[in-house]
Amino acid sequence: MKLILSSLSLLTLSILPSCTDSEASAVNSTELPPENGAQFEKGKGISLTEEMARSIGLKTADVENQKIAARVPLTLRPLLGGKEANGWLTAAQAEKIQPGANVLLSGPVNSKGTVQSIEKSAFTELGDFEVKVSSDTPLPEGSEIQSAILLDETEAAASIPSSALLSTVEGYFVYAKNGKFFFRMGVMVGAMNDDHVEITEGLYAGDEVVTTPVMSLWMAELQVLRGGKACTCGH
Repeated sequence: MKLILSSLSLLTLSILPSCTDSEASAVNSTELPPENGAQFEKGKGISLTEEMARSIGLKTADVENQKIAARVPLTLRPLLGGKEANGWLTAAQAEKIQPGANVLLSGPVNSKGTVQSIEKSAFTELGDFEVKVSSDTPLPEGSEIQSAILLDETEAAASIPSSALLSTVEGYFVYAKNGKFFFRMGVMVGAMNDDHVEITEGLYAGDEVVTTPVMSLWMAELQVLRGGKACTCGH
């Protein structure tokens, strides 16, 4: 375990710009020379030496066409007074769901519910479609409830292991293999369950993506893009 943690720390530090460089020069640089087994190049992504890849347990998998017994994740916000809540879906997610679909609600409640309606949203910054759900039990006001809409098994579609998906405030991403580099690219997701995620846009069957350690690659990339703010030398 100590070896793995040390290697992950090394991955982050290895592509940090020098503390003697300015943040502006680090952000504008197109390439950082390889140090301690890692290299970042703008427009291409992150590359690792074989030794570094082994030490952090880097694994990849091919995108495959397969059927998914799916769950569509949904964050619900209770409406005033009662058992109803609403949330937002992308167009790709909404087209798979019909009123009457079953919903599982969890944290801070554990309950079952039913999709009552799906309508085009007027607030596109929240999502393309608004979905309303009724719960079997009263819902606490002022809370966010993580839930999942249960779907029938999908038709075969491009999918990736759940561990390959990076979820951020800017959307969903994967690290796709690009020659010797791993490039972070945005994707659109459809149905998902505990094991797999359907990709509706951005990847095709046969593409290769990183399945682990996705978060470590992202943190290392952020260090570079932010100009090495982790440095403690006072700038």
